[in-house]
Amino acid sequence: MNNLSSRQRKLVYAGCIVFLLIPIVYLGAPTSEDVLPGTKTAVSGGLLAQMRVEHDLGESTLGEIDPSSAAMNLVLLGLRGPAAGILHLQALEYQEKKNWGKLKTTVDSIIKLQPHYVEIWKFQGWNLAFNVSREWDKVADRFYWVKEGIKFLQLGTNRNQTTTILFHNVGDFMGRKFGNSDEKKFFRKFFIDDPNDERFPDGSSDPELNPQGKDNYLVARDWFDIANDKDANGYPVKGMTHVFFRQAPSRALFDYVTAKQNDYAADMQEKGEDEDRLIWEEQNRSGWDNAYAEWTEVYGNDIFLGLNDVRYKLNCSADELAALAKENGVTLAIQRKVWEQNVKMVNYRFWQNLADCERDPLAVSAHRAIADGKVAYSRGQISDAEDRQGNLQPSPAEMRFFDGLKKMDELLAKYPTLQYHDAYIEEILLAAYYWTTVQQYNNKQPPADYPLKQFTILHSARQPDIEREFMRENRSRF
Repeated sequence: MNNLSSRQRKLVYAGCIVFLLIPIVYLGAPTSEDVLPGTKTAVSGGLLAQMRVEHDLGESTLGEIDPSSAAMNLVLLGLRGPAAGILHLQALEYQEKKNWGKLKTTVDSIIKLQPHYVEIWKFQGWNLAFNVSREWDKVADRFYWVKEGIKFLQLGTNRNQTTTILFHNVGDFMGRKFGNSDEKKFFRKFFIDDPNDERFPDGSSDPELNPQGKDNYLVARDWFDIANDKDANGYPVKGMTHVFFRQAPSRALFDYVTAKQNDYAADMQEKGEDEDRLIWEEQNRSGWDNAYAEWTEVYGNDIFLGLNDVRYKLNCSADELAALAKENGVTLAIQRKVWEQNVKMVNYRFWQNLADCERDPLAVSAHRAIADGKVAYSRGQISDAEDRQGNLQPSPAEMRFFDGLKKMDELLAKYPTLQYHDAYIEEILLAAYYWTTVQQYNNKQPPADYPLKQFTILHSARQPDIEREFMRENRSRF
């Protein structure tokens, strides 16, 4: 090198620089701007950039933060943690002041600053769906902010493809907030027919949440299935026991069949139209057949790891229990202990019995008798009348409620473990209240003994709640 002239050395240095640029460009070239991290698609750019996209390590959204904000000044100094803290405090302040526009903008800045900090997605999604939505009076406005919370979580799944719990949380919000909140009657309808956006024609759903126009519980089940697939294929869930986590799709199916059953009963009472009852009953029984099969054959046959990594499954016969004990290299007593502990922990037998009970014709008949009683009550068929022989006969409403109580008594005798099921307790107490109300209207006293009398006495503390539910169902009559 010393023998080279100055010009020759400069040419050698320039050649080395050009030569070294080749691997730098190959490895470090940025991805195209229209690609979001975590999409798992083929992207243009350097090898390292593509690996950042594939493994959710990219931070390409940092440049989208407001350049005039104090948070951006901290980002430029490498202080992303303090910057995120400032934005969190600002978000809480805007929430207290009910400045919803700035709240949404600030939350967007937080996720651009820390797109892979999972707790941000979990907290702010929950905050928007459960806290901010309660600040509004109109149900449609509440629905809008619940959607914003879920859409926030959906964006989190898009940017964190390997974070399984976020996919589960989307399904949980879809089912729990739309299906179990006080506004569920309206939310479930709005989920099919969105009232908030003029872009959606009548009878259509928000395409970001429900592109196929399905029931909220079925959409929740789709998200739970995705979460379970990720859990089984290299991205195990963190922060939740597997045996609880994996039951979500089956439980969503339970919730769907129950909700459709309640929707039909309420529609019958409101409109008095029951021409399609037999069709619905067959669909309902078929739905419970599917729920039972998924609970026992899919979830029940899934393999889990128990204490000391002992493998087990919930739906297990005596022969299968012995085979698993041999496979695990443990005694039958240890295998049985692990199995029984987890069966009790997830209440597996209860849900199995419930699905088995609901597909029983006796259960269908009992629910139908009580629903028929409510329809008769709503039509005013509550007065006793004389037959052709001059004998006083109970009103149609009284007879149907009594028939429903009698069949529910038979049902609980057949499935005794379900006597503590909250939905059955409420249905029985409400039917008994209707029945006694009709009797009082006709100046009669309940007989000394009647079906489920002791059951109603046992749960008498719930009477105020039952009376409120009675008033709610018949508010147009008072």
